Amino acid sequence: MFIKFGEWLVDQQYRDDLIGDLARLPIMQNSDQKSSRRKHNEHNIWADIVIGIAQPGYIPVFNDAWQEFLLAKQAVEDSLN
Repeated sequence: MFIKFGEWLVDQQYRDDLIGDLARLPIMQNSDQKSSRRKHNEHNIWADIVIGIAQPGYIPVFNDAWQEFLLAKQAVEDSLN
């Protein structure tokens, strides 16, 4: 099972922290379809989306979210082995 960042992020929108705030941004909720059509580096695609928001405060939040996503993805992969 392969987890995508957009799917993981949607599940984070109920959090009461900055990652939850990021997940609730309308542009983030609608971006998974755009990123899933492209076969490039998923991190770069999402970084471009976050940078496009033009709110520099979200960049470190995205970086934290990406690290949490990688840990969750690894946990899923480990559970399948």
